[in-house]
Amino acid sequence: MVKGSFNWYNIVSPKTQTIPTKELVMIISENTEKVKKKASRLINKIDSRLSKPEKKFVLEMVMGMVISGSSNVSEIARILHEPLSLKHTTKRLERMLTHNNILEVCNQLCLEESVEKITGQTIIALDGGDTVHPYGEKFEHMNYVHDGSTTIIKKGYWLNQISGFNPHSHETFPIALDVYSTSEPGHKSANHESLKLINSTLDLIGNQGLWVMDRGYDNGIIIGHLLHLGLNFAIRLKTGTKGRNVLLNARSINVVEAEKTINHRVIFNKNCRFGSQKVEIELKNGRYPVTLISFKDKRNKEPLVLLTNGWIKSKKELKRRISGYFHRWGVEESYRFEKQGFGIEKSTVRKFDRIQTLIGLTLMSWLLLTKINDAPKLKAVVLKQAKMAKNKPENQPKFIYYRLLKGVQNLFKGIAELFRFRWRMKQKNQYLKEVKNQRLLFPEMHPSLKWMELAA
Repeated sequence: MVKGSFNWYNIVSPKTQTIPTKELVMIISENTEKVKKKASRLINKIDSRLSKPEKKFVLEMVMGMVISGSSNVSEIARILHEPLSLKHTTKRLERMLTHNNILEVCNQLCLEESVEKITGQTIIALDGGDTVHPYGEKFEHMNYVHDGSTTIIKKGYWLNQISGFNPHSHETFPIALDVYSTSEPGHKSANHESLKLINSTLDLIGNQGLWVMDRGYDNGIIIGHLLHLGLNFAIRLKTGTKGRNVLLNARSINVVEAEKTINHRVIFNKNCRFGSQKVEIELKNGRYPVTLISFKDKRNKEPLVLLTNGWIKSKKELKRRISGYFHRWGVEESYRFEKQGFGIEKSTVRKFDRIQTLIGLTLMSWLLLTKINDAPKLKAVVLKQAKMAKNKPENQPKFIYYRLLKGVQNLFKGIAELFRFRWRMKQKNQYLKEVKNQRLLFPEMHPSLKWMELAA
């Protein structure tokens, strides 16, 4: 355990008298304790970047979000089952949300944890999203966003997220998440927000991985920055009247015209073929060699055009970059998971700094599920607890975190208390007296009181 940290998880013992068998008690106790161990060890990695009260708050919020499946502060307060009125717990949680450094710390920790998983073959996907609050008339710095779910303009905030995907393990994992508003003081542009997130990520992971982005990032500022840094990337280009120009044989032509010169002679699968063309692109910071990739699917009329760095001749590498672009689906699914699994659009806090903190805690909640996913034995137990209606592999959701979230929620269903580290001294002493005088059904399973004795 990290120096200066303390054991927060071994603090709630099951009521063994109400359980019919010794084996079932042990299974329930061990599995809930293992999940809380994962959470507490993860929070302890923050070290001195947060104070102890802030760490306790993050632990409560992360476990509350995962178990309740909500970002609503009152719902999280109910999960904690503190020995005081609900309104006082809610007030305390809302007050702690004003600590606006939590989003930055959560991003730093997530980056540090993801570095171990990122290799040269990792797909790093950057995509923009939104969180919509259509009825939040008094939310701070609210602006109009394009709702990706309904394709309608609504009130809300913009999101930027970076996720990773490892093709060999088929694992999607979070890297960074940010929220911004065009109405907040100091806001410059969407490109500035994207570059800020990219640069903070590169500081830790370096030039590893293949960056993939959609048409929203087809602009000279983003492409020029990626080329200047020497990153490997694949960006889908806009076609039609908004298509950019490229240099083909030293002649400037539209990307639509350049695509027509490409022969789709390479087979990708039974329905798809692709081809490539070596071209150049001229930007403000110089001229760069790039490759146009045209991907044609029999089921679609229009081809998909990708721009990638350098002149690539290898068919295997071209296939990898096309496949990498399609793996960008994981980022879009992660937005859906954060909205459905943690209910980020149902939060009722109105101050922008509190919304930023909630977004950071959402990232930490997903990071906790990745830690469970990395522990094979605990993962098997949690997946079994999910009790999905359709258990056949072909019917299971490809995005495994839905099942892991459901499994953790079922595991903690009906728990009387989650944490006791906020008990007052009188409550601790009374509990010690009651438990010591209590005759247990299984004496060998007597709960450990060491933490209580130290606290008393």
